[in-house]
Amino acid sequence: GPSVIALSAKSGPGSEPNSEDEADATGKRRRHGRGSGKENELLSAAPKAHPVSGEPRRIQTDVLQAQALVWKLDAEKGIEDNVLSSVDQDKLDAEKSHGGSMGPIVIIRGLSTVKGLEGVELLDTILTYLWRVHGLDYYGMTETNEPKGLRHVRGESKSYGGANVSSATEWEKKLDTLWQGRLQRQDPLVEMTAKDKIDAATIEALDPFVRKIRDEKYGWKYGCGAKGCTKLFHAVEFVHKHLKLKHSDLVMELTSKIQEDLYFQNYT
Repeated sequence: GPSVIALSAKSGPGSEPNSEDEADATGKRRRHGRGSGKENELLSAAPKAHPVSGEPRRIQTDVLQAQALVWKLDAEKGIEDNVLSSVDQDKLDAEKSHGGSMGPIVIIRGLSTVKGLEGVELLDTILTYLWRVHGLDYYGMTETNEPKGLRHVRGESKSYGGANVSSATEWEKKLDTLWQGRLQRQDPLVEMTAKDKIDAATIEALDPFVRKIRDEKYGWKYGCGAKGCTKLFHAVEFVHKHLKLKHSDLVMELTSKIQEDLYFQNYT
C-alpha cells in the first residue's frame, strides 16, 4: 500500500496548526511565500479549544491519543510506515531512566539531519497531519472527508489556571469519549455508506411483501403480504412501515441476510 513520511514543522505561534510552514528534507523552514504576520493572523483567527488543553498533563494524553488515531486512520486508508505513529522506544527508555521526558519521542530523519519530536512539538505535528490528511479536527471533535477553513487549536493554559474545574472535566470527558469511540469503530463515512446500502437493499427485499390490489371505489391499494395479514394501505411506504412495526421478525430475518451479503461483498 502507499506509504507516508511526515516531516515536522517546529512548534510555536507561526506553525502550530494551520500554518503553511513545513520542514524540508534538510530540516530548514520553507515559508511558501507567507510571512509570520499572516501566520499569526491564521493562528489568532483559529477557534480555540478549552484552556485545559494546554496543561502539560493533557498534552501528554493527547499525544498518545492522537498517535493512536493516526495509526487507526492510516490503516483504514492503506497508508503504511508513517513515522508519526512510531515511537523511538530506546530513547524514551533512556529519558525515563534519567528522569526526563515521559512522553513518546518520534525521530524525523532528513537527508542530513536527525530530529527528535516530543511534547508540544510532536502533538502539533500530529494534529496538523490528522487535519490535512484525514480531515480530523482533534480539538474541534469533528471528522470530514473535505477539511475546509481552520481547525481548532490548543487553548492557552495560562488562561486556565485550574479555574472552572467542572467545565474542564466535562470538556476532557467529551473529547476522550469521542476519540476512544472512534478508535473502536470503523470510518464513519464507510458506516454511512453501509447504512445507505442496507436501507436501499431492505426496501428492495420488502417489495415482494407488498400486494397491489385494485379497488373499484378507491383505486389502487397496497396490502401486507406477510403470512395471515390482511391490512390494506394507500401507499407502498405505509406497507413498509407496517411490516417494520408489526412483522419485525420477518424484517429482521431479511436485513440480517442483507448485512451478511454486504459483509461478504466487502471483506471476503
